[in-house]
Amino acid sequence: MRRYTLSDKLRSITALFGDEAENVIDWAFEEARRRIAENPAEKESDLGRIVFDLIGNEAAIILVKQNHAKGRLTTKSEVKAKTGQKVEMPVLYRDAGLRHPQEARNLRHNLFHEAFHALIMHLFPDVTTSVPSTGEGLTPDLMIEHKDPDWSISVEYKGYRSITLLSESEVLKGMRYQAEFGTAWLVTSSAKTVRDVYKKNIHSKEVVNRGIERLRRIYKRRAFTSEQKENRGIARKGISHLEKHMDLDLKCRMWTSEELLESMKIGKPLKGLIISSGFEFIELLKTAGLEEEADNVLRVMKLPTTSLHSDKVTSVRLIG
Repeated sequence: MRRYTLSDKLRSITALFGDEAENVIDWAFEEARRRIAENPAEKESDLGRIVFDLIGNEAAIILVKQNHAKGRLTTKSEVKAKTGQKVEMPVLYRDAGLRHPQEARNLRHNLFHEAFHALIMHLFPDVTTSVPSTGEGLTPDLMIEHKDPDWSISVEYKGYRSITLLSESEVLKGMRYQAEFGTAWLVTSSAKTVRDVYKKNIHSKEVVNRGIERLRRIYKRRAFTSEQKENRGIARKGISHLEKHMDLDLKCRMWTSEELLESMKIGKPLKGLIISSGFEFIELLKTAGLEEEADNVLRVMKLPTTSLHSDKVTSVRLIG
């Protein structure tokens, strides 16, 4: 933190504490001294830093609660500006006794990942999996690689509720993965997908044009429930993504998951795009004897965001 902003941050933090500011600061000094005494790695010169982090974190929790009471979502940038703290928002919300929307998205993704990973390791126990790091260009949710014979496929999870039709924006993303990696598999929780709208061979310009037209219709609808609002948000994001790639000129062939798995078993994965609906994914899991994973995917499909939970799978961060 720059020195000239430290006093601004302290004023902001003490303003959040209100009349309790002096008590919180006294507690922070006591707690900081206790930590220094108990931890040989900490030095007396670290006292100020520890105190600032303690009061900053407490102020961030108060900020989240105050915003929540007003019906506002707290952003990471707001926390940084007012308290100087760099935080994981799902963790901060949990510390405040609340649930961050990102936490629900993480949980849906992570339940999907665990189910798919269990399926692929059951069917192909000799493959290796990896998660591309963000910032390395195209980053699917999972890469599957096999040696002797050498092959690889890219996988993307879309764990929406089943009422959400898979967006053409995601199909376009799958086409870009296919162009980069040869084989792209979109594993979705949607009860139906736009796969059935298109022919075996698809072109990116058709996907973009038809997608923008359909998503604009969804975005114009009035939203009353949280699910409808989420759908409008997905539509808005999808329109922006499609408009950004209007000049893309990609062609690829679509295959079924059954056709892909058969080709993987003989060591030559089909080149193209594969889209699986939620029920297809569940059927694959049940056939493999993965009942718990199938039940988790069904819960992602059916349960609203506020009802979805898990005692085994983390929700404060994405796993892969």
